[in-house]
Amino acid sequence: MSEIQESKQPSPRKTRLSADDRREQLLDVLVQVIRSEGYEQVTMARLAQAAGVNPSLLMHHFGSKENLMLTLVNVSLQRYGQLFRELPGSGDARLRLVQMLAVYFGLRWMNTLAAPEVFAIMSLARRHEEVRLAVARMYRRYHRVLTQELRFQQEQGCVRITDAAASAQVLMALTEGAHYFSDQLQPQISEAPGAYGLRMVEHALLLLGAGPLTQAERAGLNDFTVTEMNGGSYAAE
Repeated sequence: MSEIQESKQPSPRKTRLSADDRREQLLDVLVQVIRSEGYEQVTMARLAQAAGVNPSLLMHHFGSKENLMLTLVNVSLQRYGQLFRELPGSGDARLRLVQMLAVYFGLRWMNTLAAPEVFAIMSLARRHEEVRLAVARMYRRYHRVLTQELRFQQEQGCVRITDAAASAQVLMALTEGAHYFSDQLQPQISEAPGAYGLRMVEHALLLLGAGPLTQAERAGLNDFTVTEMNGGSYAAE
C-alpha cells in the first residue's frame, strides 16, 4: 500500500461530517495506518495527523486508542454478521454449501479485516478484556453458523463427515489460514483477483468429502470478482 496522504485541514465552508460519518472516517484512517505503518505506530496524535483533525476530536469520539480498536472490532463484527445473513437458508443443499464456502473464502470476507489489523486486534485481545470478549463472540458465532450448516449438509448426504462441530473447527482453521497467508502467497501466484479464494473453495469441498467443484458451479460463483474487492469503506485500499 502506498503511504498515507496526509489530509489537509477542512475549509470552514465545507459541510461538517455527521458524528457517524466522522467516526467511520477515523476508522478508515486507523486501518490505513495499521496497514501501511503497523499497529506499533498507532497513536492518537499520529491518527489525528493522518486524518487532518485535532487530537481532541479523536478523544471526543473514542476516548482512547483501546476504545478505538474496540470500535473497529465491533464494526467488523457487524459486517461479518451481514455476510452471515447473506448465506442461503433454503434451496438446493449442494448450492447452499458452495455459496457458503464462496462467502468464507471470498474477497469481501477477507477484506473486512486484512491480516495486519487482525494481528493487531489479536495482540490487543491478550491484554484488553472487552476486546477479547468481542473476538470470542465473533468466533463462537462463526462456529455455530458453520456447525448448523454442516449438520444440514450431513443430513442431506452432501458431505462425508462424522462430526459437524469438529469439521466446523477444521474449516474455520482453513479459512483463517487462507486469510492470514493470502498476502504472503498471492504475490507469488500469477492469477486473477479472487482465484486464490476459488481454489480454496475447491480444496474445502474435497476436505468435506463433497466432491470437486463443477464447471457450472464455478461459472455461477460471483464472490471472486474485482468488484468484490471492497468490503466496506474502512476496509477499502
